Amino acid sequence: MRLCVENMKKQTNIPMLVLTLSLIAGIAAALLGWVYLLTADPIAAALQEKTNAALSEVLPAFDNRPADETVTRGDVKFYVARKDGQITGFAGETVTPKGYNGDVTVLAGLTPDGAVTTVLVTQQAETPGLGTVVTDRKRQKTLSGLIKGACQIGLPPNPVLDQFNGMKAEVKQTPWAVKKDGGQLDAVTGATITSRAVGGAVFTIAETFANQRETLMEESNR
Repeated sequence: MRLCVENMKKQTNIPMLVLTLSLIAGIAAALLGWVYLLTADPIAAALQEKTNAALSEVLPAFDNRPADETVTRGDVKFYVARKDGQITGFAGETVTPKGYNGDVTVLAGLTPDGAVTTVLVTQQAETPGLGTVVTDRKRQKTLSGLIKGACQIGLPPNPVLDQFNGMKAEVKQTPWAVKKDGGQLDAVTGATITSRAVGGAVFTIAETFANQRETLMEESNR
């Protein structure tokens, strides 16, 4: 008799347990939705500010809003820079999944004739001290510089990223490759995969621009 009563109690508690868990899940979902609504706009604003800052680094002087003038071709988004109504340059952005630890986002400035000006890696998850040597621009502090109190302006140099300055891709050109693969690009020892990923991304931007230059100029001038 006692066993039957205990079994009845257990069966009675199951619906109550389900109801309680459902209520908890509903409250948790509502809280997550509320937090998302609170943070969505600030997160979007922060990302936009980061994009604007990066564009100002890779583009020549402009008086328009390049982030509001974009054209997408294949895997590349192009931002258009203007000064007094005239196109002064483009910035191409693409994401490559070939980084050592996943996606790497690359932004490259281009002159109207397609020459690369400045390269930035805006998002990455590469190994600190190895892959980040390829992707990051960090000002090196030296004792002599600290003593002199020198104030350095502009982007910090990065030999791997700076090697693309002035390079142009031609239509149907063989992709750029690191020297280890028989190409001309320098790579960081111990971070060849990251070096390949960045080089491939910059080439994708430059080649896409070379292939689409006429239509990009026409659309941007409308």
